[in-house]
Amino acid sequence: MQNEQQKWEKASRENNYWDSAKARKIQKAESKIIIKFLKKLKLQKYNILEIGCGNGYVGHEIIKWLLKENLDFTYHFTDLLPSCLEKTKKNLLDLNIADKIKYSTLDVYKADKIFGSHTQDIVVSTGFASAASYKNAIPIVSKILKPNGILISDFINHLSPWVFLPNIGKFKSRLFSCKKHAKDPNSKYYHFGRLGLKEYFENHDLQLLKIKTVRPQRNPLIAMFKKR
Repeated sequence: MQNEQQKWEKASRENNYWDSAKARKIQKAESKIIIKFLKKLKLQKYNILEIGCGNGYVGHEIIKWLLKENLDFTYHFTDLLPSCLEKTKKNLLDLNIADKIKYSTLDVYKADKIFGSHTQDIVVSTGFASAASYKNAIPIVSKILKPNGILISDFINHLSPWVFLPNIGKFKSRLFSCKKHAKDPNSKYYHFGRLGLKEYFENHDLQLLKIKTVRPQRNPLIAMFKKR
């Protein structure tokens, strides 16, 4: 846990908490797709748990939409790093809705112990290799979702030309590595391709409903799953 926290703290600082103009552009594009997914659910109330909120910008955009549509909601921001939660709080000051928002540090691998089974309506998790999509975290995230609960998560799009072409020489070794990791129960990695997503998540009672990219063949993939 401590090593993992130190690793992500270092990565967050080096990337300015993913708060650059380029990162914001991707986050904004992601939030638009997530909002479309949420809108089609047509819920009376949106109770959202975000796992790995980073700088909070995706959640900020989702909340802006919820307020604009005058929808009832609660939003719980969580992250492994207290520094990310502080960044998120600062980025949400303009919304002035403290009564509907909660912040907590969270190790995704302990989420079921914190929240219990079948307690969450909607889980959102972004960051390309988002916390809720780690191989060994998926059973835990599935456990905390209520029946018919929704998981929205993003993934690296390995078929994007901007990912595939620069790494074409490593394709065979990466494919072999993905297959090897998929069969290894102790590995936290698996193939993020569409077939790999569908198969692995369905093994944990999460049905793939939708999958989109922010732009054609661009990163990341954004998927919506429904708990059986």
